[in-house]
Amino acid sequence: MGSAGLAAPPPLLWMAPALSGGGYSSEALTFALGLAPRLGRRFSLRQFAEQADTHFASGLPPHLSALLSRALELPGDRGFDTRLRRRGVVVCHATPDAWVPSAFAGWDAIAPCPPAHAPFAVGRTMFETDALPAAWVARCNRMDEIWVPTDFHREVFAAAGVRADKLVVIGEPVDTAFFDPSLHTPLPLPPLDASASTPAARPFRFLSMFKWEARKGWDVLLAAYFAEFSPSEPVELLLKTTPFHSPSNFDQLIAEWAAARRLPASRPAVRVLGAPLPLRELPRLYAAADAFVLPSRGEGWGRPHAEAMAMGLPVVATNWSGPTAFLDEEVGFPLRYALAPLPDEMRLPSHSWAEPSVAHLRQLMRAIFSAPAEARRRGAAARERMVARFSPEALAREVEGELRRIDAVLRAREGATGRGATMRDELR
Repeated sequence: MGSAGLAAPPPLLWMAPALSGGGYSSEALTFALGLAPRLGRRFSLRQFAEQADTHFASGLPPHLSALLSRALELPGDRGFDTRLRRRGVVVCHATPDAWVPSAFAGWDAIAPCPPAHAPFAVGRTMFETDALPAAWVARCNRMDEIWVPTDFHREVFAAAGVRADKLVVIGEPVDTAFFDPSLHTPLPLPPLDASASTPAARPFRFLSMFKWEARKGWDVLLAAYFAEFSPSEPVELLLKTTPFHSPSNFDQLIAEWAAARRLPASRPAVRVLGAPLPLRELPRLYAAADAFVLPSRGEGWGRPHAEAMAMGLPVVATNWSGPTAFLDEEVGFPLRYALAPLPDEMRLPSHSWAEPSVAHLRQLMRAIFSAPAEARRRGAAARERMVARFSPEALAREVEGELRRIDAVLRAREGATGRGATMRDELR
């Protein structure tokens, strides 16, 4: 028997690009951080959908390395599969085009998800617009359930044609024990003007973290920042960014963007951090900032938002899609927006996303800069919310509750049919 006299939950195999870096990787590792100690030998993590990134793995903090040594399967090890065959649950944590039959060459042979013998298959996924790619709907409906992170996604998936009875909302955890401002010193950031005879006082720092793509709204951020602040004000914009189907000469890209808009050559300070930063150092970057701002056009969840909140930073985020699940005016600064169609080159006709308000972003950034005490108050409240509602332990309890519900469904199905038929068998 498990805790409180309950039967143990069924075995859980979590398949995800855990060692690949990126959003799905970070989310999967943080789910595992809560689930592995709670489920013990009834939990296993399997690399899936993407190759492992050795550079990312080498930069993990010790507690995640220790987690992987316990919970991550070795390549080719399928010993856990025997635990799944009767009433086990597998979570396919990736975009639906990676699920069987995978659109990614070789993955159905390397690590098919869901495995053919899994009694109950869950797809864990999300999207960043107000619709779904057409091919996703059928793939979702072939799964027993789809776990999405927010009510926003439940509505979008159902409107697109995913069966409403398959959709379950389970939020996303953030590693609040690791992203704890009391544990980390700020990352050293030398003055931008190293030639100055007298070192300048530390500026007020806005941090933004994103892939260099239109969805992240870097153009909205630059437009608001350059319009609102003057070069003489003690303020700095930190951009932690990486290429995404784009060049990596970010300083030049910013200069060309500004020149195309005929902005003055003298502008408030921008510092681009384009070099890789090991995950173990990431909290120190948040600790070096005074506020986090990301006016994205759509988010599945918003991992850097949640990490910044766990680090006690005031956060400015577009009040649409993923962040609406955890950000409001009590703990941050929601940004107004209007819906707009996606650009034609994205080849998603009929999809819309948010167009954040530059004017409102200017107001919010100025308010945070001018009234830092109120901003810090909201940042402290943000950490409290992350610890109470979105820690790995809190989300692990939610998942365990879902596992027990699924186990009851499978037991009832066995009793009714006399066999371990999956829902996917019955739908064929």
